Amino acid sequence: MASQYHCTQFLNQFPEPGTEESINGFITSSIGAVVSVYRPYHYYLLTSVVLFAFFANILIVTVLSNKEMRSSGINVTMMLIAVCDLGCASSGLCQQFLRRYSDLYSSYQTAYAQIIVDYFQVAFHAASLYLAAGLAFCRVILPCIVMMILSILILLQIKEAQKKSNSIAHNQRNKDAQIDRSSRFIQFLLVVFVVTEFPQGFFSILGGLSINDYINYYQHLSIFMNLLAFFNTTTSFIIYSALSSKFRQLFWRLFIPRFISNRFTRNRAVVVMPSTVLSSNAV
Repeated sequence: MASQYHCTQFLNQFPEPGTEESINGFITSSIGAVVSVYRPYHYYLLTSVVLFAFFANILIVTVLSNKEMRSSGINVTMMLIAVCDLGCASSGLCQQFLRRYSDLYSSYQTAYAQIIVDYFQVAFHAASLYLAAGLAFCRVILPCIVMMILSILILLQIKEAQKKSNSIAHNQRNKDAQIDRSSRFIQFLLVVFVVTEFPQGFFSILGGLSINDYINYYQHLSIFMNLLAFFNTTTSFIIYSALSSKFRQLFWRLFIPRFISNRFTRNRAVVVMPSTVLSSNAV
C-alpha cells in the first residue's frame, strides 16, 4: 500500500487497492482490467519489437555507413540515431533475458546487472531523442542563417547585385529542393517521436503529481510505456524504406542475392519494354 510510504500527493488520491471504492471506480477498475488482459502477452510482444529493432538498426547502420550515403549530413545523423537505437535494443534484449531467466534482484550480481542495463537503455534512448531534436532544430535554423549571410553579402556588394542575385537564386533553388526532399522525412520522424514519447512524458508528470496513485495504480501502466519506447527504435527503418528510394536501392544491392535481383530486373524489363514500344509507335 502506498499510504505507508507517506508520499506527497498533489492531486486527489484514488481509493486504496482492494477496497470496494477502488473496484467500483471507473479509472481504477479500468487500469486493472486493461493491464490484466494485456500482461500475459507483454513479454512476447515486447521481445518481438526489440528483436525487430535490433536487426533493423543493424541494417540501417550498414546501409548508411556506405560511402555514397555518408555525403548527406542527415544520413550521418540518422546513422548515429540508429547506433543509439541499436544500443537501446541491445539493452532491451539483456533486460528481457535478465527478467525472464534470472532471479532478478534476489542477488547482488543480478541486481547490479539489471541496474546497469537500465542505465544503458535510458542513456541510449535519451541520446537518440537528443539527436532527433537536434536534426529538426538544425533543419529550421540553418536556412535562416544562410539567408541572413546572403543578404549581408548582397548589401555589401551593391555594384554586382544583379549578377550575384541570379547565382544566389539558382543556389537557393537547389538548396530548397534538397530541403524539400529531406524535410518530408524529418516531419515523419518527428511525428512518430511525438506520438511515442508524449504519453511517456505525460505519464511521468502525472506520476510526480500523484505519487501514491502511481505506486498503487499508474506503475502498472509502465509496461505500455516500455513498449512505446522500443517501438520508437523501429520507426527509422520503416520511414527510410518508405520514403528514400536511394536507401531502398542500396539496401537491395547489399542484402538481396544477385540471382534474385537479376531475375526481378529481367521480369520488370519484360513488362516495361512492350509499353515503351507501343508508345513510340503511337508517337
